[in-house]
Amino acid sequence: MKTIKYIILTLIAITTLNSCDDYLGDNIDPNKESLDNLEAKDLLSTSIVNTSNAYYSTALGISQYSQQIASYFEPSADTQEETQLSGAWNLIYLQALPDLAAVISLAERDNLPAYIGIAKILQATNLGLATDNWGDVPASQATMGQENFTPSFDSQEMVYNQINTLLDDAIEILGASGNTSAVGEEDLIYNGDLSQWLKAAYFLKARYAIHLTEVDQTTAIAQALANANKSFTSNADDYQLMYNTRNFNPWYAGVVLPNNTGNFSVLLSDQIVSLMDGTSIPFSSIEIDPRLPIITTTGEDDTEYLGALNGTGGFHEFGATEEDDNISANTNFGADNFYSSQTAPIIMGSYAELKFIEAEALFLQNGGTETSEGSTAEAYTAYLEGIQANLDKLGVSGSKSAAYLGDASVAVGSENLTLALIMKEKYIATFLNPEAFVDLRRYDFDPNVFIGLELPFNHNEDLNGEWVRRAQYPSSEQTRNGTEVSKVLKPISVGVWWDRD
Repeated sequence: MKTIKYIILTLIAITTLNSCDDYLGDNIDPNKESLDNLEAKDLLSTSIVNTSNAYYSTALGISQYSQQIASYFEPSADTQEETQLSGAWNLIYLQALPDLAAVISLAERDNLPAYIGIAKILQATNLGLATDNWGDVPASQATMGQENFTPSFDSQEMVYNQINTLLDDAIEILGASGNTSAVGEEDLIYNGDLSQWLKAAYFLKARYAIHLTEVDQTTAIAQALANANKSFTSNADDYQLMYNTRNFNPWYAGVVLPNNTGNFSVLLSDQIVSLMDGTSIPFSSIEIDPRLPIITTTGEDDTEYLGALNGTGGFHEFGATEEDDNISANTNFGADNFYSSQTAPIIMGSYAELKFIEAEALFLQNGGTETSEGSTAEAYTAYLEGIQANLDKLGVSGSKSAAYLGDASVAVGSENLTLALIMKEKYIATFLNPEAFVDLRRYDFDPNVFIGLELPFNHNEDLNGEWVRRAQYPSSEQTRNGTEVSKVLKPISVGVWWDRD
């Protein structure tokens, strides 16, 4: 994968900012560049970086809802208090989508279809991230700029239709014979390899198809499998942005560095640690999941992994105090861990996730339910391939990988395959990805599917024992665009369109 060689820092004067001309007359803001003087390549890098950062900003809050991470403080998203994800909203609606609209405009002007195809995939990515977490969101009017500063909110069903249209357009453009418009190092994800962008488009179509299992399961399964068949074939295809020692991974910059100076924020939750240390599902021939020491760092003298119980303020046992060092959680993000090092990737889609989409779809297609056992050889193979892909991705050695895959708790055979096993492995493979929260909602937080899952301690009293099911719209949007927001505003306990609890 291509790493970031540079990030364009120039502020771009796109249509949303042109109103300053009314006040400045002929004066030119020296910090901005006219759109007429730019090319599509000038905006592609920043669009990719902002999309990746939006994933991080979303996951920082939403992964607390999904109990992959826990907070050192409460009340917070950790206790399922309202989270507005304001940083992600700004990255999506004030940065990524406007820049991507400009990329398309410039590419159309210069007859560069490849940029249009890539931009449409990135647009679909941002809209998907927005609608899966807020529900109804601006889409058709999202980038009108000064023509409409109070965009209406499209229903999530309409947004999903737009996402699929964007992806279909991208597939047609990128798959067209004779498409020779060169894309270079400004493509920080695939370095201009259009065949990989094409696979990414099919991957996203498979992902958004499987989201609709509660809307129309038969169609969801068929579309997920059809698109997965045209998508990623190995980890080398993963849809991700790599960072470097000049441009730090945001988990390193936003969590590891502050933690090192005593400004603690989040750490790994007991929910995911218990799935990986043999607590939730005991191992028979190994001590721990070999990925656990790769994704978290404990103290030098610690002999076990103590994940933080959500809602306890960073402790491993409820009711602990700062003096009770023996029951404090210790599963922190480290500078050398896979997801939180300086050069770690932000993974927006992976081959491992794709294989678990296949495994789930095949399991359901065979009549599988939340509590049934057994499925087809094809479903079991996809399940094992997803595990292998994630083990390889994290750099687990061959011997440890084989030992994990051979453990009786994992190698159950097709006749004993369950939805819980598939979703356990997908939950681990989609660590720090908002997709985990999508899956929890699709299966109504069912402990039969998500082993050991319980409401957090000190749970938000306003939810009356119900699970949180969405983010709330940022207060800035409620202020600036209050009339439109009021039409779609719902309590955070109410599911989004595809969430038919």
